[in-house]
Amino acid sequence: MQFSNLFYILSFSLFFSLPMLAQVQPSEPSLLVAPIQGPINTEFQEFGPTMTPDAKTLYFYSKRSNRGYTEIFKSERKKDGTWDFPEEVDVLNSPFDDQSPFISRDGKTLLLSSNRDGSVEVMLPDGKVGISRDLYVSNWDGKSWSQPVALPAPINTEEIEENPHLLGDTLLFTRYPFGKPNLAKVYFSQYKGEKWSTPKPLPSPINDNYATIAAAFNDDGSLLFFSSNRPGGYGGFDLYMAKIDGDSFKDIENLGAPINSSEDEAYIVFQQIKKTFLFCRRVEGRSFDLFSASVPKQENLVQKKLEETKKISLDSVYFERASSILKPESSIPLDAIVDYLHENADKKMKIIGHTDLTGTFEDNMVLSKERAESVKQYLVSKGVDPKRLATDGKGPTQPVVQATDEASSKKNRRTEFVLIDP
Repeated sequence: MQFSNLFYILSFSLFFSLPMLAQVQPSEPSLLVAPIQGPINTEFQEFGPTMTPDAKTLYFYSKRSNRGYTEIFKSERKKDGTWDFPEEVDVLNSPFDDQSPFISRDGKTLLLSSNRDGSVEVMLPDGKVGISRDLYVSNWDGKSWSQPVALPAPINTEEIEENPHLLGDTLLFTRYPFGKPNLAKVYFSQYKGEKWSTPKPLPSPINDNYATIAAAFNDDGSLLFFSSNRPGGYGGFDLYMAKIDGDSFKDIENLGAPINSSEDEAYIVFQQIKKTFLFCRRVEGRSFDLFSASVPKQENLVQKKLEETKKISLDSVYFERASSILKPESSIPLDAIVDYLHENADKKMKIIGHTDLTGTFEDNMVLSKERAESVKQYLVSKGVDPKRLATDGKGPTQPVVQATDEASSKKNRRTEFVLIDP
């Protein structure tokens, strides 16, 4: 994969059309890859990184406690951007192997893999009974995680289930026969009618005749990242990316150096707020460590504008014609608002919809309010507390330009975000 393409993925959501702001173009590509900063990595295996939506808390699993089994740990981000000393998450752990934590985009669900009491038993060829690793779910009540509960069949089986990843109603996970990780494949299941569908392996070319593990979507589900030891890579396991086209996958690319190396790389996830990839790399002479890949910090134009004027107006939030349905391209500017709200948890915001001067006054008033509410629901779906958001619709009453030509109408059709007192 070309280095500039990976830079594009990382920096894509940093830059979008802000007609009312001076636009700064990204400089020449530069990618920073390094072990995650802070007392995270040890001589033991650290694996399976995931973050809370505000990017302030990191979860992963490790054997660092010397208890003979893996446990889930968490670490808080310090003001200087490094990570504090990790602590065990007691409610998620058991006296068995607890692994592969994954936190959903809204921060309300945590999935993990464990062979704790209650996991599916499997009869081994030597006549002994083994305990498979199954997938478990825990829910956030605003203060703490609930006791993990096993997902039902057909998700959990006698085989090993690990590396869960959830986007919307689609669950990805790795499955392989007990003791045979070389046969690992990525499966998916969908939650419909209050039950999970029978898991199926992702089609070729994601799964092939080699091991495929730890798949993850990007935030909008347009890309799939995964790890594979298929031929043609840099080392044993490498990290790959594929574009999602309906029910199929195309344009599979090796993420290349400096992400991949002569060692094994696995389990890559993208953190929206910090514009950072977290991934795992086997370090020579010991097991996996956690690494990050990021672009140099760019000026946050949204934050700058809100700090200066307490409001920002965007005409790059697009809707279907005469509708409150958001177009996919609106996710780019709206994710910048999401990032601001997650990074400034004490701020509240009013979303105000504006229409152009065409159409009836009554219809435009209704439409502007519905569009503001649609934007609110998008922000809520990304983990923003709805109590922090208010909506209003001004219809055609506050035009930027007193004209009805298309260029003027585009300026008048806008969404305004105004900071309000807590």
